[in-house]
Amino acid sequence: MNNYPIGVFDSGIGGLGIFKEIIAELPHESLIYFADSNRCPYGTRDQKDVQEIIQSIVQYLIDHYKIKMAVVACNTATVSGISYLREKFPQIPIVGVVPVIKPASALSQTKEIACFATENTTNSEAHLKLIEEFANGVHVYNIICYDLVHLVEEGLFQSEALKSAILKYIEPLLETQIDVLALGCTHYTLIQEEIRSLLPENIQLMDSNIPVARQVKRVLTEQNLLCDQKNPEYHYIVNGDPKHFEQIVKPILNGLLTNIQSVQFK
Repeated sequence: MNNYPIGVFDSGIGGLGIFKEIIAELPHESLIYFADSNRCPYGTRDQKDVQEIIQSIVQYLIDHYKIKMAVVACNTATVSGISYLREKFPQIPIVGVVPVIKPASALSQTKEIACFATENTTNSEAHLKLIEEFANGVHVYNIICYDLVHLVEEGLFQSEALKSAILKYIEPLLETQIDVLALGCTHYTLIQEEIRSLLPENIQLMDSNIPVARQVKRVLTEQNLLCDQKNPEYHYIVNGDPKHFEQIVKPILNGLLTNIQSVQFK
């Protein structure tokens, strides 16, 4: 048993979907969420920059909170730096975003799927290898969504601007035979309802939030790191404006929002 917290982080609020699923899967665990809002988005940064950023976050969480596990709740950071993090911090398990290409390809009947992702994830060597390894004859339409992260970070849910942006990325897919749309950025999971409402009914939507939470539970179980606390705590560290963070995430977290701390990172 280990009652130290799990550290979850992303550039801004994108990883909160994974954060909530981990709470649902492991209700006795304490968690810390690090919102790296000042350096959001990661999706347009180069690999070295992303690696340096996420190393600084994990080091901070170890030094200040003695986290027993780090969860990289970001597709870009996962493909850019999870191997790097595991080399730097061998003392704790590190879990990243589960690749959504594999289950999406397996689910497709038409052998055509689409993936919404950031520029960095879409063009990464790791992403292209995943397609080569798991697509198994399925054609993948990679759609770079340049502005969705910004709209999510501004809390513009159900806005006309968000609707217009989503339609812009869906429109080219209407001429294809895709039957699965994979969400390759954790920010996009926070606007699933909006995306679903604009998709044709025959197209299924898939993300990796639940698989990540199950992977966290599996790793903690295997390494005998599960917690036995009766009253878990949830802390939020914001590298940005804590008032803006609180305003945006309150409806997302449904009463789980407590203990917000503001920090400054270069």
